[in-house]
Amino acid sequence: MNDEQIECLIERIIQRLTQPVLVMISGTAGYRQAIRNRLARCGYRLHLLLDKSISDADQWQSIGDTLSANSWQETLHNTPYRALLLPFLDYPLAADLVNGSLQNPLARHVHEALLKGVPVMALRYHCDPTSELNQLLGVQPDAAYQRHMQVTLARLTECGITLCTMNELLEKLAMGGESAALTKTNKRRYLTVTDLKNNPALASSPEVRLTDAAMEFVNNRK
Repeated sequence: MNDEQIECLIERIIQRLTQPVLVMISGTAGYRQAIRNRLARCGYRLHLLLDKSISDADQWQSIGDTLSANSWQETLHNTPYRALLLPFLDYPLAADLVNGSLQNPLARHVHEALLKGVPVMALRYHCDPTSELNQLLGVQPDAAYQRHMQVTLARLTECGITLCTMNELLEKLAMGGESAALTKTNKRRYLTVTDLKNNPALASSPEVRLTDAAMEFVNNRK
């Protein structure tokens, strides 16, 4: 074996010794190629759960180990995962999770992961009405229903699901994920105006504290 082959073998062995990351891929549109490219370079061994509705399954299969439908439709695999990722969490799935509806197999597995203490992280681009993606899709910033959506997202955070950007997600993975207890602790800190601009849904959580400037910012938006 030459040096390149040895290095490749060592890298594969290291990947197998580290906890894999479970990634649930649904058919929600938007940023799919960009998200796939970032996950492919994250450096972790990926186990992929591919929803039957997606049309780009072959592209996802190239970045990780795909679990067969028969092995995950009913129950989550017993592998000790480093984290569970939801790169395409849309609002209907977020509402199902908050309301405890477990008809969707993805929702059932998120529920099971939370019960097992597995860190669950979701990209906010598709479910947050204030995200750049949803603004491009025509979501109106002052729509009354948007406030209802933000309350749902705040409750999602209370359930232990961390909503974040791609950069934040990769940082949390590097730290070993973020547990529900840590999330709860972080929510109790004082939130600034910048925090609320980045995630307006936080203002609806009953456990947060706001700085004077943040309180004024919230009142001005009502």
